[in-house]
Amino acid sequence: MLSIRYPDYDLEKYGSSFLNFEKLTSLFLQSDVNSMNLIPEDVGELKTLRQLEILNFNYQEFPKWILKLPNLEELIFRGHDIENLPNSISQLTKLKSFRLENCAIKKLPESMFKMNKLAHLSLADNFKIESIDSNHLPINLQELVVTPSNLSSKQKEMIRENRPDLQIISHD
Repeated sequence: MLSIRYPDYDLEKYGSSFLNFEKLTSLFLQSDVNSMNLIPEDVGELKTLRQLEILNFNYQEFPKWILKLPNLEELIFRGHDIENLPNSISQLTKLKSFRLENCAIKKLPESMFKMNKLAHLSLADNFKIESIDSNHLPINLQELVVTPSNLSSKQKEMIRENRPDLQIISHD
């Protein structure tokens, strides 16, 4: 595992050096909360990466280079200002756990139902999301974390009715 925290490491200066870690399977990247740093797109060339954790980089849009990681199984994407995920998120066909937390997500894309291996989805601390269409959730999803959020009790109950096997973690 390679763990990098800003400002200790200048990603923009040394970003291309990620290509030297061609067998890297786990990467943790954290920035200061109000930083405007971005991660070099070269990270998307790490084809062996299975775990990726990106904290507090203030992305406005979901980084497209993440979609180039064919073996990604666990993604933690926390502390960003993105409102929507691209429909192409379903390209992450091996993703088993996705923690999309403390972002500004308003809704999930319809294409998420295609993510057959996704078993755990956390939307904790996404206060702009007000509804989730259970038809857009992957069929093999086992756990959905929605606490805290602005989802109403009625909305959570509708998801439970449509997906009785799905464990919904909330504080109601």
